[in-house]
Amino acid sequence: MSHIKERQEKSCLNCNAVIHGRFCHICGQENVEPREKFRHMLAHFIFDLFHFDGKFFSTMKSLLLKPGLLSQEHLRGRRADYLHPIRLYIFTSAFFFLFFFAVKTEKVEDKKPVNSADSISNNDVVNFKQSYSGIREYDSLQAGLPKDKRDGYIIKKLTRRNLELKEKYPDGKEMKSKLFDVFTHQFPKLLFISLPIFAFILFLLYSRKNKYYYADHVVYTLHLYSAFFIILFLIICLNMLFTATGLYTYNADKGVNYLNGLISSTLAAWFLMFYWYKSLRKFYNQSRGKTILKFFILLVTNSIVFGILFLIFIFFSFLIV
Repeated sequence: MSHIKERQEKSCLNCNAVIHGRFCHICGQENVEPREKFRHMLAHFIFDLFHFDGKFFSTMKSLLLKPGLLSQEHLRGRRADYLHPIRLYIFTSAFFFLFFFAVKTEKVEDKKPVNSADSISNNDVVNFKQSYSGIREYDSLQAGLPKDKRDGYIIKKLTRRNLELKEKYPDGKEMKSKLFDVFTHQFPKLLFISLPIFAFILFLLYSRKNKYYYADHVVYTLHLYSAFFIILFLIICLNMLFTATGLYTYNADKGVNYLNGLISSTLAAWFLMFYWYKSLRKFYNQSRGKTILKFFILLVTNSIVFGILFLIFIFFSFLIV
């Protein structure tokens, strides 16, 4: 509610409906004077800013410190104090990937010198039993074979694409780097596609007496993915902090950052083994034994689903690189 003076007239300026009170019951517009002073505009801006911040911080607090509570509150209809799940997912995913790609482009990696022989031997993105000098040689050899001896559609597509990339990127490391870059930029799409699949698996696991709709599982998944983005963001920030300050143990021979690896592994394990389990237990309100069993079923099935999606997106990245 703004602090602008209420109009004496009881007709809505937006839809002309008769108003009973400060707000129109038809369109919801506040019945205030259309001309406002600058101090009112400034006060309204500050109010909206802190109102959003209050909602945001209360959402973050519940999301991270009380796994499953936000989804439970949404299911109960208590939604005024929290960000909508879709809005939360869009904000956290957009913020995380903008941050991730910004950090990725600024990161400088040590490169080992590679001789020409190594470059040629590692020039194939996909390993084939037989190497070809170019597309013309491959097409010529395929045309000379009987139809039943020729490569199938997929092998032919991959082989031709591999040869095209070898011609476009003579340096094998450059080609693999480009492929990896394309794949990482496809990763947000992979997660977005996995979201309804993950929710459907939950729908199958918790399909008891129609207690939960599919949309309820989608809400839970949106909250879970949002927490996933925030925890990954914290992991990257901690790694950057320890790298910048030199507060880590580094083995020059093996090239291993032990402390960074320990922190990352601990946070990842906390999210996977504790947060995920606690959110399932809180939202679905089942016994500890049933929750542990379903947690491991989810772990296995989602590993398979993500593996398949990874292969599909790697193949897609290979075709568009």
